[in-house]
Parts: sequence; C-alpha cells; structure tokens
Amino acid sequence: MVSTGLLTGYSLSLVVLGSDVYQSGAGTTTTPAREICHFPTLRENTPVMLLKLDRYLLRNNLGLLAALLALALSILMLERLIRITDLVAGSDDALMSGARMVGNLLPHYLGVALPGALMIATLISVERLSRSGEIVALMSTGVSLYRIVRPYMMLAVVLSVVSLVISGFLQPLTRYNYREIVHELKQSAVVTAFKERKFVQFEGRVVWTSKVDLAGRNMGSTFIVETTQTGERRFLTGRSGALHEDATGTWVITLNDAMVGQVPAQIADGQGHRLTTGKVTWKMPTPIAGYRDRGDDEQELTLPELMTRSYLTGPFTIDPVAAAADMHDRLSRAVLLLALPLVSVVLGLNTGRMARAGGLAMGIVVLLMVQKLLEYGLTLAQRGTVPTWAGSWPIVALVAFGGIYTFRRIASGRSALPRLRHHSAPPPPSPETAVTAAK
Repeated sequence: MVSTGLLTGYSLSLVVLGSDVYQSGAGTTTTPAREICHFPTLRENTPVMLLKLDRYLLRNNLGLLAALLALALSILMLERLIRITDLVAGSDDALMSGARMVGNLLPHYLGVALPGALMIATLISVERLSRSGEIVALMSTGVSLYRIVRPYMMLAVVLSVVSLVISGFLQPLTRYNYREIVHELKQSAVVTAFKERKFVQFEGRVVWTSKVDLAGRNMGSTFIVETTQTGERRFLTGRSGALHEDATGTWVITLNDAMVGQVPAQIADGQGHRLTTGKVTWKMPTPIAGYRDRGDDEQELTLPELMTRSYLTGPFTIDPVAAAADMHDRLSRAVLLLALPLVSVVLGLNTGRMARAGGLAMGIVVLLMVQKLLEYGLTLAQRGTVPTWAGSWPIVALVAFGGIYTFRRIASGRSALPRLRHHSAPPPPSPETAVTAAK
C-alpha cells in the first residue's frame, strides 16, 4: 500500500512540474483517468517546468540559509559584544563607536558561519523533501538526482564567489578598521583605564583606584605606576583624585594627599626617593596622531596582495611562509563550499520507506572535524612543518572526493558506502564425505 507521504510527494511534484500541462477548458470532453494520472517523463519536462523545480528547491533552501546565518552571527557576536562594551565604556560617542566595531566584525563572522549554514540548510531541505516523498516522486517522473542537486550546486558556486570576496577583500580591510577603532578608543577615552579595584595596564602604565565616578570623573584612593622611555619607573598615589580635560584636550589627573617616588624606592633615611605633597597634577601623554598603515600582518593583506607578494617591499616585516599559508587557506575554504551540497544530499537523502535519523548530527560532526583540521593544518603550514599548500588542500580534496564518491553511488541506486560481505561458514560435510575423509 502506498504511504500518505508518498502520495503527498506525487501531488506536490505534479503541481510543481505539470500543473500547466493538465489544465482543461470548459466544455471539453472528460479526460481519461490514465491521462490525468500521467506524470511527465524527463523528455517531456520543458525548460519552464525545470525552472519551476529549481525555484521550488531554492525557495525551501534560502529561507533556512538566511535563518541559520542570522542565528550563527548572533551567537558568535555575543562573546565579542562583551569586549566591545568594555572598550566603549566612558567614550563620548559610545553608541556610534560600538556600531562601527560591530559592523567591521560582521565580515569575519560571516565567513566563519557561511560553510556551516550552507551545509545544514541543504541537509535539512533534502531531508524534508525525502520525508514527504517528493524526492521519490521527482525521480519517478524521470528527474535524476543529478538534476535535483543542480540548484544546490548553483547556490554553492555563488556562495563560493561571495566567500572569496569576503575573505580576500572585506575581511582584511574591516580587520584593519576594527584595530584602528580600538586604537582610537584607547588613545582618546582615558577614563576606560580606570576601573574600581582592578589593576589595569594602559599604554605603559598600571592604574588602580578604589572607586570611580564616571559621571563626575571623581576617584577614590588611586595608585599609578608609569614607565618612562628610558625604562625608569615612578609611582603616584593619593587618597582621592579627579580626572578632567584641560583646554588643549589633554587629560589631567589631580591627586590629593599625594606621594610621588621612584620604583624601587630607596627608603634608608628620611624620605629617600619619595616626595609627599598635598596635591599633585599629572598630565597624561598626548594621544598619538593617526594610525599605522594597513599590512602589519598577513591577515590585513588582500588576496591580490598575497598572490603578488607585494608585502615583501612594504614597510612591515611579514613572514612569506605564513602569508602563503594564509592565501591557500582562503582559497581552499572557498572551494570547500562546492563540495558541501553533495555531502548534505548524501546525509539527508532517504528514498526508503523507513525514516533514517542521525543525518543532521552526522553533518554537524563532519563540519566540526573539517574546521578543526583546517585550523590545525594552517598552524602547521605557518610554522613551516608542512608545505604551505599541504595544510588545507588535502583536507578539501578528501571532502570533495568523499562527497562525489558517495553521491555517485546513491545516484545509481546503491548505498552511500559499500557494504561488507559476510562470508557464511561452509556447510557441514555429509556422512558419506566424513567417512571417506576418515578412510
């Protein structure tokens, strides 16, 4: 008996592929039942029908892809938002600075989330179509599995180009912009260096205060250790203090009941290298104007710059081995997207009557393994342990080979992996054979 899911799949397949073929006008003769139930074969499928099929499959996939990307970005951004909050605290334009930092982080996390979102979205889409019987219905009309997977492969090609643009151009530029914003915040927002009952290292200084009022810029007992350019250290301490900005834009700290001295202080007789005073005013160093040029490391270089090795003539010293390994890592991750739909179809497809579970869990495990292997391979390539190309391309080739091999097997009606043959034990010898052997 045909299951309800299979009948539903046949109905949906009929609506998608052949609804325009079976329309009859008013006043026509009754169509025989065998013609109404006729499903178009592959030869009868017009380009319009196949275009409808592509749109139907992509429509089911794109919604999941967008939702998974949004979920992954929100999860990945949570941890970084805590750091951003600490950096922009005390800034005069905290909201705008925070928005700029989040915007420059999006390309980085988008490149991380894109492979996983594509694979899981495709796997869930194929699994849904299998459970409803639509895959079986499409294949029974002559649509091969190669034709069904084509829209997913087209989407993978587009996302592969997007990945190249993100990793090759957007990520280096936005990473540099993010570091520049962090530098500006550290230079301009001196108040962020003062946190209650915490030792904070800030631009060659160690600061501690018992309490701080950010609104009034008032501080409690304060202790500061400063390292000069010559390597000497001096300390400033006071029972209370105030932080304000003078007319020139320089931040000034005024400590009451203060003491100034050298570190280490030699206190043999009297005051030694210490000076006790009722009030001391200490000017913070003037912020550095501007920021360095882009290209401090290989992560700030675009893909054309890595390919042409223009960084060798730049002002920064970049390891050519690490730069070449980073280039191969970016290219291989873009190519990896082309193999993920095949793996997803293999894990999500179920053309039998019994529902198969565990495809989604297996897909997540495969994703984590590939990600960790790529990270480990990149580390080995940057250290020079393996050739620069060997840290990433063999892993991508293995995934691609596994996806193509298993997909070709299920497309031909076989299992994804060859089953091991169990050799049965030989039958017991007959009594006549046993007697002959004994003689």
